[in-house]
Amino acid sequence: MGFNSDRLIEIFPSGRYELLQRILSRKGLSGNIRLLCSLAYLQAEGDWINLKKVLDLYIESEGDLQRAYEVLLQGYLFCGYPAAIESFFCMNEILDGKKRLDISKIKPGTLADGDSLLKRGETLSRIIHKDKHDKIKRKIDELCPDLGYLMIAEGYGHILCRDGLNSRLRELAVVATLTSLGAGRQLNSHIRGARNVGCEDLEIFETIVTGIAWIRPEKIENSIKLWSDIMGRECPNSIDNIVFWRV
Repeated sequence: MGFNSDRLIEIFPSGRYELLQRILSRKGLSGNIRLLCSLAYLQAEGDWINLKKVLDLYIESEGDLQRAYEVLLQGYLFCGYPAAIESFFCMNEILDGKKRLDISKIKPGTLADGDSLLKRGETLSRIIHKDKHDKIKRKIDELCPDLGYLMIAEGYGHILCRDGLNSRLRELAVVATLTSLGAGRQLNSHIRGARNVGCEDLEIFETIVTGIAWIRPEKIENSIKLWSDIMGRECPNSIDNIVFWRV
């Protein structure tokens, strides 16, 4: 799995442990990436108790800290500042017990001028959304011109292009967040976006399946149906052996 699986049973009660063990050991996505996506699920759910537990399990090195930081930071674009702030309270509480790791070493990104942000944001958005970029941007501009500007300048131009997490992992985390939020329109775009930046169809599917541990089953089912519609095929793996439950 890549992480210390022995700690799983130390951190989680038996029922949750058994479910997580079954999910984390599935093929198609590494255990570490599943934990990273779990951070996105739990932030979107506002499940601070389990967020702290997964942060404690996942963060073992400076690299882990950087990746977890980026997932929680980009979450403010989708979940808002209150959820992001609470998430970093959780992270800092966990880091108190990991004295060798220091969040202050991560330097904040400074805002570029408006034209640079727009240019950088449009470049990234076109990589993620390809020929759908113009349609998406036009639709958001029609809904709310300010959101259209912020989506490109702040979202893509300042946050989603940061170092510390590659585009593949960012998009998988976004898929997890949007699955939790039940945001079907955006999820449609970012499932396609995940494919465009090199994620395999199975990786995207397994990112959705990972949410079984944390969110309501109907959200998983709706996202799997959307995945199937986009891919034009049935689910690649059975999930019948995973019980839809939360403890």
